[in-house]
Amino acid sequence: MRALVTGATGFLGSHLVGHLVRQGNTVAVLVRPGSDRWRILESLPAIRILEGDLASVDSWAGDAAEFRPETVFHLGWHGVGNRYRNDATQLERNVLTAVGLARLSARLGCRAFVGLGSQAEYGPHEGTLDETASTSPTTLYGAAKLAAYHLCRVTLQPTAVRFAWLRLFSCYGPKDNPEWLIPSLISTLLERRLFSLTAGQQLWDYVFVTDAVRAIARVGACDEAQGAFNLGSGTALPLRWIVETVRDLIDPGLPLGFGEVPYRPDQVMHLEADISRLRQIVGWEPQVTLADGLARTIDWLAGNRRQRGVAA
Repeated sequence: MRALVTGATGFLGSHLVGHLVRQGNTVAVLVRPGSDRWRILESLPAIRILEGDLASVDSWAGDAAEFRPETVFHLGWHGVGNRYRNDATQLERNVLTAVGLARLSARLGCRAFVGLGSQAEYGPHEGTLDETASTSPTTLYGAAKLAAYHLCRVTLQPTAVRFAWLRLFSCYGPKDNPEWLIPSLISTLLERRLFSLTAGQQLWDYVFVTDAVRAIARVGACDEAQGAFNLGSGTALPLRWIVETVRDLIDPGLPLGFGEVPYRPDQVMHLEADISRLRQIVGWEPQVTLADGLARTIDWLAGNRRQRGVAA
């Protein structure tokens, strides 16, 4: 596969690039000039760098045409942190740029366009979600992801480009954004500080990053994979169990601040992905247990105490 990846300097994108390279694919990545590339340092000798911005497709389209990608993996997205969930730039910097990339994929004669969506497209639900669940997002982030899904789908419908969209639930692992729950919890406990939490009764679906990128790559390679797919582990476990497992792996004697943070008024208590479509169509199964994935993440963070911030 000749693959073009956007968002390659981010958490999930960097792992996807590494996976594609290890599988023997030819990979190019789109990065903004001056972007921090620490997450892809190991892959740099094996990939081609296209410098440019998604908002200015024409400035790098010639380089992309020269590379001749067969599959585009669109993981680039501005504003994935909680503080950006309702930022107006969700619409201004993400939706039309996704459509522009879809149009370029058609112009370049690509076989497939694979976009990364989010469970936030569904909005508030309780329990297991399949792809037929209603979509009523309550944040601009979720609305922008859903808009990008529909607009890219309709844009590519009359073309020969196969369109697939993966709605990611919770993902974790090495190189994650330090602000998210699991890396933040690990870092705090490694420093022997108290971590404040809700009561931890939520049931949450976490998928380890290596499993997630295997799924994304398989969707990119499978001619039958079209439309929306949920991407999670398919199993939801109590948040309290997850937190206590992290604590016990670091030091069972460390205290935890359960109940010190109130639940939000709109707190979802059970979020779980039905991954039947991925299983049936691309033959993917998660391989890493949550306990093993947490241990790997702790080991990485313990060895990288000077963890850098999220790449742009």
